Amino acid sequence: MTTDYTFIDFDGVILDSEERMLERKYDLGFHNHKDESEFDAYFEYTNLHPEEWEYIIKEAKAINNSVEIIKELENLKKKIAILTKIHTLQEMKVKTELLRENLKILCPLIFVPPSVKKYQIIVPNNQLLIDDSKKNIKSWIEHGGKGLIFDSKIESDTNEKVRSLEFLIKR
Repeated sequence: MTTDYTFIDFDGVILDSEERMLERKYDLGFHNHKDESEFDAYFEYTNLHPEEWEYIIKEAKAINNSVEIIKELENLKKKIAILTKIHTLQEMKVKTELLRENLKILCPLIFVPPSVKKYQIIVPNNQLLIDDSKKNIKSWIEHGGKGLIFDSKIESDTNEKVRSLEFLIKR
């Protein structure tokens, strides 16, 4: 057993909150999901309407039993941590409340602020990141880590993609 951690992204890996956020953003008239300034405007909106994060995060659904698998990994004393991007402090607060109080997940929570990359917060150092963002995985690997893309829609796991966190139980 190594002392290395496995880092697990939150949005799009544990819960479908990313999909919910994009739907809410679109419903509010922010239609271009590739325009950074539109995201900035939407996040400004969420600062004025903190209930947005309650809807996006607290009503999100677990993806492929991720919550149960994380709890099992904790019971097995596996070294895991949640490494998640945040856009506002309200988002951070709601994620923390959900994970700690509602879901009773106790592993370390590491928040990555806007305009900062995950590899800048945690030195990858051959550690594993599971993330639904190809861009995050690519930069993690480029900085010395191991990475797997999480894609809940694939039929079976490959060397580069996984559809569930279940493989971590046997790891």
